[in-house]
Amino acid sequence: MEQKTRLITTVTMNPAIDEALSIDRIVIGDTNRCALDALDPGGKGINASRVIKRLGRDTMALGFAGGIAGGLLRARLDEESVPHELFDVPGSTRVNVMIYEKTGGRCTRLYLPGPPVDAAHLEHLRARLSGLEPGAVVVVGGSLPPGLPLETYRELCSWLRGRGARVILDASGPALAAALASEPWLVKPDIEEAQELLGRELRGDNDVLRAAQELRARGPRYVVISQGAQGAIGVGPDEAWKVLAPPVVAQSTVGSGDSMVGGLAVAVAEDLGLAEGLRLGTAAGAATALRTAFALDRPWPTMVTPPTPRSGAPPYSE
Repeated sequence: MEQKTRLITTVTMNPAIDEALSIDRIVIGDTNRCALDALDPGGKGINASRVIKRLGRDTMALGFAGGIAGGLLRARLDEESVPHELFDVPGSTRVNVMIYEKTGGRCTRLYLPGPPVDAAHLEHLRARLSGLEPGAVVVVGGSLPPGLPLETYRELCSWLRGRGARVILDASGPALAAALASEPWLVKPDIEEAQELLGRELRGDNDVLRAAQELRARGPRYVVISQGAQGAIGVGPDEAWKVLAPPVVAQSTVGSGDSMVGGLAVAVAEDLGLAEGLRLGTAAGAATALRTAFALDRPWPTMVTPPTPRSGAPPYSE
């Protein structure tokens, strides 16, 4: 039987150019000469679209861009053949800098706020999204740019759900907390973001399972909490799964969570179920971690044996 495929749309309110630099060791207050490792499109939804395209599925990346950096963002997406529509905004798309120190292995990240986006820009975005058919999968992710209120994701997710879309929300902090009640189809915080939402430390799988169930009670249909090298735990209306990450020597965690979201989006679009989404998402995240930067123009490692989920026995049922 022919595999059913759907266009997966992603929305990135505050995309970026991600600049990865390497240096032996940073000396604060002195001149530091670095090497440029990568200069890539960035932002959660943008990266999810890049992975979805890499997985051979159809995608459309929507968002906002401005200035010289915005032009570079569009050009880099064109180079990767990722379809995109980025609405013009005043100012310049942000450039985020990741500095990798070879001595000690530290990674320092410098993130800028991005250009302002206002209500008129959001109306352009909604007009573009209004043409989506019922059942469409929409990934909404990343930080909110200056000028937009914390309720932006909640209102957008509610509007999309009212039009029959299945929304995957990948945000953090107060913006995510405010959006849970809009009942997105799936949310994917990492363990640090889940701890921030719940105001407590999560120790071990039992804690993470209970946290996922607690977050699901606030509105989402599915909750996946990623645990880095420890895999991920996902819960739904009548299921709970733990997926084990394949053992890899991680070069960088930048983009791994976005890659997982891309895999989950493919599973939602093709009605493969939560377990298969966890398998595909975790394999994509592990493959991304094998590189020093999230650069999909270089060959992507092949995960020969996808991780196998398991369910139905402690600590996955109570």
